[in-house]
Amino acid sequence: MASSNDGFTSPGDRDYPVEERDLAEEQNEHLTSALRAVRNNPNAPSELQDLARKMLGGRVELKDVLDDPSGFRALTDGISGIRESWRSMSPQDRQAVRADIEEKAEQAEAEGVGATYRPREA
Repeated sequence: MASSNDGFTSPGDRDYPVEERDLAEEQNEHLTSALRAVRNNPNAPSELQDLARKMLGGRVELKDVLDDPSGFRALTDGISGIRESWRSMSPQDRQAVRADIEEKAEQAEAEGVGATYRPREA
């Protein structure tokens, strides 16, 4: 956890769960985990990391992300990068990703965690 010289934690570096009122507790836990992963990922675009910090710090709510110009840019640029990565993958690599997601979803369902995920039929 990063902190400044005055002993206070920097906004977005606090580790408490996001509490979006329109989400269930487990959805908030998943959102918090995902935001922390983005914030801490050195390969994530800095704009996306900043957005995660804003959300974790309580400065931006999920419902307001697209209304925030920097949030909109971070998401659309991030999605664009993901799309390009997906397109550059071989069909075998794409299938491996799909299989991994299905396996994780089945594990989560067996453990009673999260919403049930069903991939689209191709």
